[in-house]
Amino acid sequence: MRSARRGAPAALRLPAPLVPSLGLLLLRLLWCPHSARGDCGFPPDMPNATVLLENRTIFPEGTVVGYHCNPGFVKIIGKVNVVHCLENGQWTTPEVFCQRSCGTTPRVPYAHKKDIYIPVSYHPVGFVVEYECNPGFARNHSISGNVTCLEDYTWSKSEIFCYKKSCPDPGKIENGHINIPTDILFTSQIYFSCDPGYKLVGVNSTYCDYEGDDMIWENPFPVCQEIPTTTQKPSTTDVPSTRTQSTTQKTSSVDVTVTQNQIVFTRQSTSKGSGFLTAGVPVIASGHTFMTLTVLFMMLVATGYLT
Repeated sequence: MRSARRGAPAALRLPAPLVPSLGLLLLRLLWCPHSARGDCGFPPDMPNATVLLENRTIFPEGTVVGYHCNPGFVKIIGKVNVVHCLENGQWTTPEVFCQRSCGTTPRVPYAHKKDIYIPVSYHPVGFVVEYECNPGFARNHSISGNVTCLEDYTWSKSEIFCYKKSCPDPGKIENGHINIPTDILFTSQIYFSCDPGYKLVGVNSTYCDYEGDDMIWENPFPVCQEIPTTTQKPSTTDVPSTRTQSTTQKTSSVDVTVTQNQIVFTRQSTSKGSGFLTAGVPVIASGHTFMTLTVLFMMLVATGYLT
């Protein structure tokens, strides 16, 4: 006779009332797997924006996910472009932060947009941006200085409404000339030159610039200074080391000629007797050392040569 079939172990037997409860728990796990694990799941779609996943596949509590605006849309300053995974497994729901807008404001020749528009990035249809002239330029008030965001989200066209300011009339420089190649408007350059016989002292050119609201010439004007007339110096030749300077003195009947290296004296004819030099006979004293004329005279008197 076959033994009776053994039943399930007592440890695996579940009370009948618990079976429905376990089934419900399994269903919850199947339908809400992320919330059961504290995961918020894939971030929500946001209008006009794309989520930045950064290769993440799970998003636990505390995760922050950002978005960037799609082409043709811009982020509105002051609005939040991120979502947070909360403790209850839900994402925060921010306001729409990307809106259709005209793009970057256009460049306008010789002008820039006013400071109040610099931080503004959202330009809806009908938005107006005002411009003002750059330094060195003046406004033509007969032409609009604004641009507007149109229905097709493009900017309206702007005509040139700023023109160059003029520097003061440069006038003239004494004994010189000022050459103006084009005009004397902002950034234009002028040149200086002098008449023959004069030289330029200072810069040879300058240009029109601005200083605050005033227009100025960047450099002080030069002056034309007369060039001094040079006196031609005579050519010099070598002078012999010995230069003769002659002085003739006449005392009584004796002619005395003194030179640098010699003394020559002659006595004129007299009626004296012998012992005296005849007329026209030179007496020469030469050498680096010789007696002075006074001593010579005394000797001549003492010897009786001079009477």
